[in-house]
Amino acid sequence: MTAAQPAPPTPADVVLTFLESVGRRSEAELYLRLFRRLPKQSFAILAPASQVVRETLGSLAEQVKFLVDLDLFAPIVLGLFDPGVAAQNAERLARKLIKFGINVPLHSMDEPGLGATLTQELTAERVPVVFFKPVEGESVDERRVRIGELARSLDTRKILLLRRRGGLGLRGDRPLEIAPGYQLPTLGGWLSVVNLRTDRDALVASKKLPKRDSELLECAERLIEQVAPTPLLVSVASPLNFLKELFTVKGAGTLIKSGTLVSRHDSYADLDVGRLRALIDASFGRPLARDFFDVPPLAVYMDSQYRGAAIVQAAGPAPYLSKFVVEPDAQGEGIGNDLWQAIARDFPRIFWRARQDNPILPWYYSVADGMAKSGPWCVLWRGVEAPRIPEVIEDAIGRGSDFSEPGK
Repeated sequence: MTAAQPAPPTPADVVLTFLESVGRRSEAELYLRLFRRLPKQSFAILAPASQVVRETLGSLAEQVKFLVDLDLFAPIVLGLFDPGVAAQNAERLARKLIKFGINVPLHSMDEPGLGATLTQELTAERVPVVFFKPVEGESVDERRVRIGELARSLDTRKILLLRRRGGLGLRGDRPLEIAPGYQLPTLGGWLSVVNLRTDRDALVASKKLPKRDSELLECAERLIEQVAPTPLLVSVASPLNFLKELFTVKGAGTLIKSGTLVSRHDSYADLDVGRLRALIDASFGRPLARDFFDVPPLAVYMDSQYRGAAIVQAAGPAPYLSKFVVEPDAQGEGIGNDLWQAIARDFPRIFWRARQDNPILPWYYSVADGMAKSGPWCVLWRGVEAPRIPEVIEDAIGRGSDFSEPGK
């Protein structure tokens, strides 16, 4: 009797396995679940520069094929910055994608009813390629308005501006400090996140952005303003690694976002504790202990719409980050970064713990100065003096559960 052969991996399994080489599979699966919750037409818009199509056409097509294998479909818009060759590039890209077995309708940006047409095609699992026709005297900003109108009609949640060199970079080797003790986060030589609410003014005033990068930042800001109140995110990334930008916590480009209004509270008195409890329960997938809110906080940081929160408690070695949560439907919008910025500015010394299977553990690594693993826990700290690190670890590991036990 012949043993049953294992089923061959699905295309999605192959892509998720590939993504393990650039991040945790659990991260990729987390983002995939978030993207799949959206209507098919709302996932993203890809906007490659002409140089991308000219020099890295194969890589771009492969990345789009990976998205299709994950059941994700995004229109590709060509000519935002260089419409003169957009129609030619659209034909080249379409031919390449067709070789991968992808259905690729071609459209010009001035086509009547384009939003409705693209919605139908994306729902039918096609990958439309849209190009700007050159119009004498038309500015980049006028084309940006048209791409924003398309994003609004599709209820798009993310626009990826793809260029060869990747994210936005700063002149010089020194990081940019935008508040005492807080530096604008960088990764791989580029800015990893720009919060327009808290970072933009200091970044522009520093004059450390090259001219082209400043133009991209301004374009992203105007797109976000135009599409509001839809929470649009704009990423500037390379065509070689935009999957890493989409599917890993650290990313691989520059994420630009409007930023969340985060307020600090020194007690629970002026908060809706019921909403806060519901947020934490939903984020962790289990109920908090009944007496959790009996312990007075050192500080509570809240998103204005109760989509994210962080609770800091007093502890012996340093302040302890007890809870850090983002509503499942809001994950991927950068609320976690907004909360962390507020915490880092107020508490240069802090420690916390996370389970070793937590999908955002790589992000925790990126903001921590050090970590230690013990049993199911990973203890992390920032700004803690070396002699006090053993106390931090002992304190974190020794804490009981904040959640109700089953049956109680």
